[in-house]
Amino acid sequence: MAYIKKSERLKSRASAQLMEAREADLQHMTEKQLKSYIANEGKRLNQQIVEIEKRGLERESFAYEKLTSKPQYRDYLGTTKSGHLKVNLSTRGMSRPEMQRVANLIQKFANAQTMTASGIEQYYENVFNGLRESYPGMSKLSDSQLSDILKTEGFLHAKGVVGSDTVMKLIQQAASPEQMIEFLQATGTLDTHDAAINKYNEIMGTSAGWQPVPLDFNVFPDNDNE
Repeated sequence: MAYIKKSERLKSRASAQLMEAREADLQHMTEKQLKSYIANEGKRLNQQIVEIEKRGLERESFAYEKLTSKPQYRDYLGTTKSGHLKVNLSTRGMSRPEMQRVANLIQKFANAQTMTASGIEQYYENVFNGLRESYPGMSKLSDSQLSDILKTEGFLHAKGVVGSDTVMKLIQQAASPEQMIEFLQATGTLDTHDAAINKYNEIMGTSAGWQPVPLDFNVFPDNDNE
């Protein structure tokens, strides 16, 4: 992510390289070793899932969201007696390629940073600190307020319409977090930069002393890849 410091990106790269090495190890496991891996590491993953659900961190965990939303993972999922999501760990009747796929899924998600409460906390700390460093106006927002804004469904759409840097600068000068969330929710039906800026001014204009931003506010070229 563009707002995480270079040192954090290097750490992530090192973790990715370590994951590649671990994946290579899975490729050479015997069926007996695969069964053991699925049972032990799968149990750890399911415990992580339960912890996330008990703490209500489902929306904060990108790994959890990916696991539950991607159709290719549905066949591997089930529900515990207590109603928690789980990865099915039974290997009875499975071929080696099938066990390999389950083991790969377990490895991918059990080691994901946002599949633990502490990993989620560290991830957002890095993101929020990076945002406040790049956009000082965001220092007025609490972690929970920033989190609510970044999780709004319209956030990604707004980035596509007006550019990521523009969205961040609009966020930092918004009259209130609540109005910023209202704006991001409204951008889902807007497809042009001017329409988005007009909507932003319309929503923020209810605050005393608001100075509308111009239509050419922070317009970036089409190759903005943030």
